[in-house]
Amino acid sequence: MDSETLKEVRVEDYIWIIYIFLAVFALVSNYYEKEYLKKHNKKDENIFRTINTEIFIVTFIIYLYFAYINYKHIKRLEPNSSPKEILLANAGLIAAILFLIGGGISLWISITGNDEDDFLLNFF
Repeated sequence: MDSETLKEVRVEDYIWIIYIFLAVFALVSNYYEKEYLKKHNKKDENIFRTINTEIFIVTFIIYLYFAYINYKHIKRLEPNSSPKEILLANAGLIAAILFLIGGGISLWISITGNDEDDFLLNFF
């Protein structure tokens, strides 16, 4: 295993730790969302929306990192790489870009829309 790949795997270890914290924050956000749905307290709504937006920001940055890493993998391919290696590298980049697009859309909705009805009215 080359040192560049080893470094990437180490970074991924940290990303998995970040995902653990994101899961905990998502549970906290769900708690405040339930409280908001029960009591309609604006403070609870602001808390869960803020937490959700922060989660989307962090996940967007992670998706951006994975898109960059997949792009680097394509650039590191040898000129005599097999068609299968080229296909897998390109597929990895496409998948990472699609996650990045989905994360960007989720972040945009979280920042600009208060709920789905408002989003649809503003979009169309």
